[in-house]
Amino acid sequence: MVVSNTFGTVTSTPATLSVIVPVEHRSVPAISLLADAGSTLHLDYSDALSPAPTWRPLDTVPLATPPQWYFDFSTALPPQRFYRAWQSGSPEVVPALTLPGMVPVLTLTGAVGTKVRVDAIKQVGPTDAWFTLNTVTLTNTPQLYFDMSAIGQAPRLYRLVPVP
Repeated sequence: MVVSNTFGTVTSTPATLSVIVPVEHRSVPAISLLADAGSTLHLDYSDALSPAPTWRPLDTVPLATPPQWYFDFSTALPPQRFYRAWQSGSPEVVPALTLPGMVPVLTLTGAVGTKVRVDAIKQVGPTDAWFTLNTVTLTNTPQLYFDMSAIGQAPRLYRLVPVP
């Protein structure tokens, strides 16, 4: 690269430009649900906590092995959202939920059976610090990949690398 101004001209050493195809992703709330294995939880939400909040049903979730993750894919999330989990009857374990944060969800595409390596890098930092999150064999197309390791981490960029 050559840069010049009124004081002179400077030529840099050769530089490499890497163009990474954008990976479609968005962040969704990750909700960890806890109750008896085999039980069914009712998950509700409210966009405001007032003296009498309006709770709306979000989903009914059967728990295979608690704790179990649930992801809120509502298309237009408000600036804040509150959740509650409840179970009818007299459960042995009182239902509980935690909301550790937002989780990036990547959309993987390709033929069923194709292997894709999912790599990530911090949005700000060294340009050669890519790390591998996982290698995924597509069982559906498109297929969602949840980057659970991103909770509490700096924002990331992603790349998908076909694996032979």
